[in-house]
Amino acid sequence: MFYEAIFQPSKKMKYTTEVKKLAGKKIGVKDGWIIEDGPFKGQNCFYIPNSTVGLIPQCDLIGLKPISLVKWQVIEKRLGFDN
Repeated sequence: MFYEAIFQPSKKMKYTTEVKKLAGKKIGVKDGWIIEDGPFKGQNCFYIPNSTVGLIPQCDLIGLKPISLVKWQVIEKRLGFDN
């Protein structure tokens, strides 16, 4: 499934400086898996395909809601992840 949300990185997750630049922006993500260990154990995580962001725990996504593929592609293109 495809989702949109505002990215609000937590201090518990070690994101790169590049990824932190997405803070406060609406991002498009895809449903990932359940995190098996660490401080986010048991949480669902999401990811941005064609990026180096890595996993994003659900707690770092504000206003997460499902969207259409077309809307998701528009968001990805705007952020430069449409490779």
